[in-house]
Amino acid sequence: MKKIISILLCAALTLGIMSGCVSEGEKEKSMPLEWIEEPQSYEDYLNNAKITSLTQLGNTYRLKKAMDKARAGETVNIAYIGGSITEGDILQPEERYVNRTYNYFKEKFGKGDGENVQFFNAGFRGTGSKLGALRLEDDVLSHQPDIVFVEYAVNDGGDPSDKDGFESIIRTCLEYETQPAVILLFARMDNGGSSQDWKKEIGEHYDVSMISYADGITYLMDNGAMTWAEFSDDYTHPNAHGGEVIAEFINYFYDEADRLPASESDIVIPELMFDGYYVNAHLLTKNNYELTDETKGSWKKGSTGDHFPNGWTKSFSEENEPIVFEFTGKDAYVIHPQAGNQTYGTLVCNVYFNDELVVTKEILEYSEGGWMAAIPVELYHAPEEGEYRIEFTASEDYVKCDLQILAVGYTTVD
Repeated sequence: MKKIISILLCAALTLGIMSGCVSEGEKEKSMPLEWIEEPQSYEDYLNNAKITSLTQLGNTYRLKKAMDKARAGETVNIAYIGGSITEGDILQPEERYVNRTYNYFKEKFGKGDGENVQFFNAGFRGTGSKLGALRLEDDVLSHQPDIVFVEYAVNDGGDPSDKDGFESIIRTCLEYETQPAVILLFARMDNGGSSQDWKKEIGEHYDVSMISYADGITYLMDNGAMTWAEFSDDYTHPNAHGGEVIAEFINYFYDEADRLPASESDIVIPELMFDGYYVNAHLLTKNNYELTDETKGSWKKGSTGDHFPNGWTKSFSEENEPIVFEFTGKDAYVIHPQAGNQTYGTLVCNVYFNDELVVTKEILEYSEGGWMAAIPVELYHAPEEGEYRIEFTASEDYVKCDLQILAVGYTTVD
C-alpha cells in the first residue's frame, strides 16, 4: 500500500511540474484578455480600455531580452523621459505612473525581491521633445538603459522641429550601445488635445512599442465608466487615480509582451523621416565645459533655470564682455530661461562656423508670466561637422540687464 501511495505522489509531483510549476525566480505568465461585448462593471470597461490602449506591440526583441536579464538577476535599468505627466511632481512618488510601473516590472520579472531592477525618472515639466533630445545623453543614456519610455504627446505641437526632436529621441536610443527597448506613451488633455496621431506614424516607422493612455481613458469616458475629474484635478495632469489607470495600461502591455513570443530579430533602423537635427545631441554645462578668464567674459558659473542649475549668469550690470563657447559639431543650440522678471533682457548670439559669421540671433529672455522654464533655440544647422565659436552678449539697447545661458547644445555625426 505504501508503495502505491509513493508512486501516486511521484506521479502527482511530476504532473504538477509539467502543468505549470515554475522554478525559483520565475513568475507565471498572465492570461490574455478577451474583449467584452456587453461590459457590466468598471472592471469590464477597464478590461476593454486596456486592450484599446495597446496601440502597437511592435518589435519586442529588446524588451524580451530585458525581461530575461531581470529574471536572471542581472541589472536592468528603466528610464522615463517626458514632461510634467512623467515627472509627476504634484503626486506622491508611490502615486506616479512611473513608480507604479517600475514596481510592477521588478516584482514580475526581477530576481528575488527585484533589487536588480532600477529606474530613473527624467521627466521635466513644461518641456517637449526638442529639449528632451538635447538632454537625452545626460539624463537617460548616462544610466545605461535597457528600457526607455518616451512621453511628450501633450507637450509637442505639430511643427517639423517637434517631429524631428521626437524622432531623434527614438533613433538616438535605438542606436545607443545598450540597445534599449523604446516604448512610446501617448497622453491627452481634457479637451482631447494630443499630438499622438503624428507620433503614431513615427512609431510605426520604427516598429517600436506604443501605448495610448489617451485612447484608453477616452474609451472609459465615452462609455461613462470614468469622468475626467476622476482622472485629473486640472486640464492634463493625472491625479492618484489617474496614475493608477495609466499604470494599468502599461502593466497590461508588459503582460502581453511577456505572454507572446519575442520578435525573431532586432529592429532594423530605417531611414530618417525628418532632418535628424537632434540626433546624437550633447550639452555643454559648467560641469563639463571649463571657461577661461578670456572666454567667460562678464558671466559667472551657475543658473536658476528650471531643472538647469549648471549654466551661466550675467547679473544686472553694465558689464557686457561676451561669453564664448568653442566646440566641434554639426547643429548648434542654446537653452535659455523664460523669465518673468523684467530685469531680463535680450540675449545676442553671434555664431561663427569655420571662422565665418553665419548667423546672429536675438532672444528676449523676459516673458510675462515666465517661470524660468527651459527653452531650446536652434542657432545653426551646418551641412557637415565643423568648428564652432559662439559669442553671447546682451543687446546694446539694454546692456544693464540679467541674462542666463542654461546650456549650449550641439550634435555630432557619430
